[in-house]
Amino acid sequence: MTKKLFIANPNATNSELDAKVIIKPSKIKSLTSEQRDQLIEQFVEIQVDNMDTQTLVEFVTDMLIDDYSKFDDNELEERITIYDDGELYNELVENIQVSDLMKEVS
Repeated sequence: MTKKLFIANPNATNSELDAKVIIKPSKIKSLTSEQRDQLIEQFVEIQVDNMDTQTLVEFVTDMLIDDYSKFDDNELEERITIYDDGELYNELVENIQVSDLMKEVS
């Protein structure tokens, strides 16, 4: 099958312009690993730029809860201890246990 080459009229009328078919380039079939990383970074930057503070807080909160839910008890304790470098883990556990006891009493 032979393809015909058509040259656009440089002085096209409105009716000629209306009759033209816009041909979009075919989709990129594959990206290199580096190109894919760049695509992701650019898209994430656009998404983050369009988020307000509350949306960012909710997103990070959900992400961290999801991540920490996958930890076993020892990993979770270690992560909290590394974060605080102190007694935060014990304080949080105590707060939860006291709160549960108060619910039982009520």
